[in-house]
Amino acid sequence: MKILIRVSSAVVTALSLFFSGSALSQSANITSFKKSYEATCVKEQVKRHAGIKGITADQFAAHCECTSTQLSKSLNTSEIETLLNNQARPNWFKEKESAAAKSCLKQEPKIQVKFLDFRLIEVLG
Repeated sequence: MKILIRVSSAVVTALSLFFSGSALSQSANITSFKKSYEATCVKEQVKRHAGIKGITADQFAAHCECTSTQLSKSLNTSEIETLLNNQARPNWFKEKESAAAKSCLKQEPKIQVKFLDFRLIEVLG
């Protein structure tokens, strides 16, 4: 009976190490993906807006960080590993990236146009 307990204990320990290692690896992959994506995103945004005076990389950092966070939530482990191991972006990634970026755009307050009621002005005037 003692042998079975030792084997069971060893199996539990091995499985525990395996799953905790997988979790650490997954966490490291997510962190690596986010950092890589943020750096690439900022470079791309600066390049796209090169014609606008006064644009700096710092102005895109928050948006790119938000986009990478949204992406890391929507991508599964296999997709993140694929992105980390390939230079080219797969077609399926573009749709997810677009959705993540749109969710991070700041909503500007809409301009409200108020029309004057000229009849009221005439009556009061």
